[in-house]
Amino acid sequence: MNLKKLDLNLLVVFEAIYSAANISHAAKQLGMSQPAVSNALARLRVLMDDPLFVAQRRGVEATVKARQMIGPVREALGIIKGQLNTHDIDPATYQRRFRLLLVDAIEPIVMPPVLGMIADSAPGVSIESCVLTSPNFAEQLRDGTIDLACFSYPFNAPDIVTMPICGVDAVVIARRGHPEIGDSLDLATYAKLGHVALVPELRAMMHIEKDMVAHQVPRRIVCMVNKLWSIAPLVERTDLIGLLPRWFAAQISGNFDVAVHALPVRISEQYIYMIWHSKNEADPGLRWLRNAMLAAIRDRGVGFPEDTLPRPMPGTPGIPAMPGASI
Repeated sequence: MNLKKLDLNLLVVFEAIYSAANISHAAKQLGMSQPAVSNALARLRVLMDDPLFVAQRRGVEATVKARQMIGPVREALGIIKGQLNTHDIDPATYQRRFRLLLVDAIEPIVMPPVLGMIADSAPGVSIESCVLTSPNFAEQLRDGTIDLACFSYPFNAPDIVTMPICGVDAVVIARRGHPEIGDSLDLATYAKLGHVALVPELRAMMHIEKDMVAHQVPRRIVCMVNKLWSIAPLVERTDLIGLLPRWFAAQISGNFDVAVHALPVRISEQYIYMIWHSKNEADPGLRWLRNAMLAAIRDRGVGFPEDTLPRPMPGTPGIPAMPGASI
């Protein structure tokens, strides 16, 4: 393909259609008419010698060629935006959909205030919650499939920026009035009762399991789930117990008839990290979103104080002390 014939706007249109999987929705997102978007797609189809998208009942589906293109296109657009957009955004007029990967525990803490802020002052902004396709989601950050992640383990890669944003204080939840538990949960009862736990792939991302083995405290896991959200409703209706971050348990306790107990063994401090690609460091939109999310976490009394928040650095960062972060 002759690059002299390539209009950068065609790639912007291509990315919007790919993300929306619908030409009409892409046109609305871009502030263009549908015929203009269709015309741009037609030009790009000629240049790429591929249909790129085929019509489906509810929109369009990307071809193999389009799926191969999307990563490099998003990366290139991200680099260009990062270099050109050096000023703060105007939330009232800003148009963008952010793709986030959020660990379950942080979602009820950070998203309600951020979504409230978007509703009040940034009507052109939307959030897409992405699915974890691999524990090593660095490639999704590199190709732009994910803009930002909040997750339970850091990356040690020179192009991935990792910043701890809050500590995780693990507690045990059990149904209120559990026949085996009195005012407090002792170690023998903890080891005896059946547990609801995350599947091994997710448990492996945290130190808790290793700490339990180190303390010779086996967990009798009866049920394994893929979502932290699934633990409370199962615990509420059975005699099983489960582990949750204290602040997550506090957020959902009003919805479930569960009691919170101290974990009867000391575990290593756990953290939630904010993670993004270094090419997006200067992106004003992502900087605005990161600051909004950090403010939401601090306002809930969960995050590190602003004056102790570590400077984001590529690779595994240092972690400031957070009193009371572990039991």
